[in-house]
Amino acid sequence: MGKKGGKNRLKRLAAPRSWDISRKEKRFIYKPLPGPHSISASYPLGVLVRDIASLVSRGRELEYVLKGGSILVDSVKRRSPSYPVGLFDVLSVPGEGLSFRLVPSTRGLELARVPSTEAGMKLCRIRSKTKVDGGHIQYGLHDGRSLLDDGLDLSPGDAVLLEVPSQKVIAKVKLSTGSLGIVLSGDRAGQVGKILEVKPGTISRERMVKISLPSGEAEIPSRIVFPVGTDRPLITVGESR
Repeated sequence: MGKKGGKNRLKRLAAPRSWDISRKEKRFIYKPLPGPHSISASYPLGVLVRDIASLVSRGRELEYVLKGGSILVDSVKRRSPSYPVGLFDVLSVPGEGLSFRLVPSTRGLELARVPSTEAGMKLCRIRSKTKVDGGHIQYGLHDGRSLLDDGLDLSPGDAVLLEVPSQKVIAKVKLSTGSLGIVLSGDRAGQVGKILEVKPGTISRERMVKISLPSGEAEIPSRIVFPVGTDRPLITVGESR
């Protein structure tokens, strides 16, 4: 019987252009496994550790540290070099006292150094809101998590600060006037500004956000604005390594 499904290998030349890697050094690179993030919106763990953070220099060294449980993603040991790591995921190396968060920039996702106190915190955006058995409210988050909480009173586009891996809610922030938001893509990616107005969508136009950024005021689609706090960001969202 013929093989079904996609290829399990990825050529460097075919990798997403947002990946900050050498294209002609070698032929193949780790391909992200199906998981919480798409290929275009994530890095394989092995690429982050070896090629981006330069924590190891060779594949065998990478396998050794991963199998030994030395690398954590969102406070959980991950042993596969193909595990997908995406927006606001935290990469930690407890033995070295290092913690990084993947944050948006004009070049794609970048590693930003964060204090060890933030290694167990993650900001997640609400993607869906549904009513489940028992009349409870379930929220679907941007990284594939689900959260069952009747008292949050949030809508798609809002965000919650979680303690990981327990998923205890620490704080919440709405996509509304007065909140701070970070731009996820485009020429203004990575900029943080105050939301001035949220304009409801229509049949012909999606919901828009008017926001004051360091580069000036702009009106952009709400899908690329991630609320991160009110007076100041709840977590470190910039200043790459």
